[in-house]
Amino acid sequence: MRDLVVFLLFVGIVPLSIIRPWVGICAFTFLAYNRTQDLTWGFARTLPISQLIAVAMIIGWLAFEFRPLPVRYHRIKAMIALVVVVFLSIVANRVRWDVQGEKFNDLFKVIFVSVLTGAMLVSRQRLRVIMAVMALGLGFYGAKNGLMYVLGSESIAGPGGMLKDNNDFALAMVMNVPLLVYLAKDMRSLRFGWFISRFMQVAAVMSLLTIMSTGSRGAFLSFGAAACYMAWKTKWKLPAFAGLALVAVLGFTFAPAEYKERIASMFVKAEEQDASVQGRFTSWLVATNMIKAKPVFGIGFNNMVYEYNHYTQGIYNEQGTTEQFARVAHNSYFQIWAESGTFAYLLFMFLLVGTVIMLEMQRRQFRRDGVLWVVPYVNAIQVSMASYIVGATFLNRAHFDFIYQLVVVATMLPQVVENERRAAIKVERRRGPRPAQEVVVTHRDPFARVGVR
Repeated sequence: MRDLVVFLLFVGIVPLSIIRPWVGICAFTFLAYNRTQDLTWGFARTLPISQLIAVAMIIGWLAFEFRPLPVRYHRIKAMIALVVVVFLSIVANRVRWDVQGEKFNDLFKVIFVSVLTGAMLVSRQRLRVIMAVMALGLGFYGAKNGLMYVLGSESIAGPGGMLKDNNDFALAMVMNVPLLVYLAKDMRSLRFGWFISRFMQVAAVMSLLTIMSTGSRGAFLSFGAAACYMAWKTKWKLPAFAGLALVAVLGFTFAPAEYKERIASMFVKAEEQDASVQGRFTSWLVATNMIKAKPVFGIGFNNMVYEYNHYTQGIYNEQGTTEQFARVAHNSYFQIWAESGTFAYLLFMFLLVGTVIMLEMQRRQFRRDGVLWVVPYVNAIQVSMASYIVGATFLNRAHFDFIYQLVVVATMLPQVVENERRAAIKVERRRGPRPAQEVVVTHRDPFARVGVR
């Protein structure tokens, strides 16, 4: 039954995506974050629904609603340059296209769809819809897995794809919480807006339980940073931090014992830390060796798992040898830098830090201009990206499509505001003066009075 519903629902969107490419972008985005096909067990699970929708929306974009890609913006240029540098890192090293090709193809699609989203993002209504699609796609799992956790079921992994790993899934949940919190109120103007708003509020709370269910320590630190940032953004900072401290105490009091032990393991002496924590430090040292050896283009995109033990000089395990069992950087910044080189690392940091700084400037400017409706969107994206910056320090999630799409949306916010301003002016001009039939013209000459009603 699930297979049939998914098949009819999303395959039915394919022809609509040609006529309305914006519908295709929303459907593709929802599938990317919700992984709806992974909820089925039959024929729909392996159908290339996302690919069909992508082809249909590109055809529709070219044929019915062509808008040039917004490549004039610095952050869009940086994203495109990052794809080029990543490709050069493949060419400059030993090519394993059988394992690199699929990952690079995914990165290319993520960047292209993100940039295409920016091209089609031309109004406040579309901004509201795309943010709702992103928030609800992930919010579904925040609510579902949180409920399963309350009922006693273990829920430590996401639906599939990039979200299958518990750490990646937890980071996505953390990044989605600010979207659910800040944007719930603004969704009320959508169709079924009251229900969507309530669901987002409930999903925000349940997402906290989902994050806890993963046991991810990186996500714990990431959410702590996000919560503090959200408290700092309020007008009532002292009560906000006091309430946050109270929630933290209550949460830690009622949290399961195994979760407390896992979180506490981050704050013990180095010799008492578990193998997972020690493995992260070892991976950072190995990544540093890679960066020193090949600083320009790195060891090659997605090559770390194969080249890891070639760069373990001076790093010994408990047996006194340099043979290491870890295969990833356990740090998104080291992952980018070691695999694709310094240029890729600088571009990536520009996208992250530059966007957060740009959003702060936008927030202040929008407040000065009285454009208050867009401020919640700025806050949501800013806190979400800040949580990623913290979480990426401990998690291996460099090329995450969520972060790239947020960067593009943030870049296009001023253009959306400007389009709304122009649309409002056009509406005022269309209204014009009152019709002549309603105007009475009176002259001073008592013998000349003209009145038309």
